[in-house]
Amino acid sequence: MRTVVVTNLPTPYRVPLFNRLQARLARRGGELHVIFGSETNQRRHWAVDRSAFQFEHRFLDGHNLKFAPDRIVNTYGGLRAELEDIAPDAVVATGFGLGTIAAARYARRHQTPCAIWSGAVPGSEGGLLRKTQRRWLIRRADGFLAYGSAARDYLVDLGAAPDATFLGWNTVDVTPFLARPAAIEPPPGAPLRLLTVAYLEPKKRIDLLLRALAEASERDLNLHLDIVGDGSDRENLEALAEELGVADCTTFHGNQPHDQMPGFYERADVFTFSSSYDVWGLVLVEAMASGRVPLASIAAGATGDLVVDGECGFALDFEDTRAVADRLCRLHCNRALVETMGAAARARIRDHFSLDNSVDGWIELLDHLHATIPVTV
Repeated sequence: MRTVVVTNLPTPYRVPLFNRLQARLARRGGELHVIFGSETNQRRHWAVDRSAFQFEHRFLDGHNLKFAPDRIVNTYGGLRAELEDIAPDAVVATGFGLGTIAAARYARRHQTPCAIWSGAVPGSEGGLLRKTQRRWLIRRADGFLAYGSAARDYLVDLGAAPDATFLGWNTVDVTPFLARPAAIEPPPGAPLRLLTVAYLEPKKRIDLLLRALAEASERDLNLHLDIVGDGSDRENLEALAEELGVADCTTFHGNQPHDQMPGFYERADVFTFSSSYDVWGLVLVEAMASGRVPLASIAAGATGDLVVDGECGFALDFEDTRAVADRLCRLHCNRALVETMGAAARARIRDHFSLDNSVDGWIELLDHLHATIPVTV
């Protein structure tokens, strides 16, 4: 069975997934082809190492149209011709954009099973027109693969058949993070180190995190916040840190190479994820795999699946800065709890959210699609 995945970019966290999926398919006599809309766009800061690709792949000469700092649309020019050339047995397309529309049209014309791979959650549709378009696409799909439980429930709410909707956990290759040392007893007087990794855009709500840090600092807690990432809101956040009196215990590191991130996680005690909207949150996976205690926003798609509140971290509404400060106080005053929760966070990722767990969902989807292929006599 020849499977084609249509997606936007060859991101560092997707390439290992596709490599693992290709290996699993090869053992079953199948093969994976990935068609990328483009090699990069204005929002991404990584280099692409094609030598790491262990699957067949092609790049379209697509254009990236920027509608907002965090919304870039690829045109997927030439997709139909590439699909015609490959002649897949099944097509899986990412999201509800132009690439999925083109893939669905190809699949309908050639009677090829087609699936939608989505992380969208309620609130992501941006209006009635886009929600209507998503329902239209879902009626034309034969199967669905969701990032997590919230995305699965959203697909079903839009009209996807529950028995055709599978969980392909949105994750990364956690092996390098699991291999790093466990938490080390800090020297006397060391601050509780907090880390956040994010594009510094308003919806990430780093402002709420800074306010919670200020409230916790007023209780004479010894804290330090490291912020990795850059964006349009950085200048405002630096000014807010000064205004709140937490600039001395906050470090803005800017963008960092992906291969440097394990070191940042290792130096932290607590990982804070304050976003008011994220379809998932791969940095949360990385941080938990590193053994960091997550303080994660209930508005993020990943939190409900990854964080068992009170056991391997805390799920919080960051609008309630007092509650966030209370959790920071609890962790600051109980370093044994930091170690215990960090170990539980690492175990949860290791046992339930590895790439192999994700590929299991992909295989369930592809088996479902294969069963829908018309039998010709």
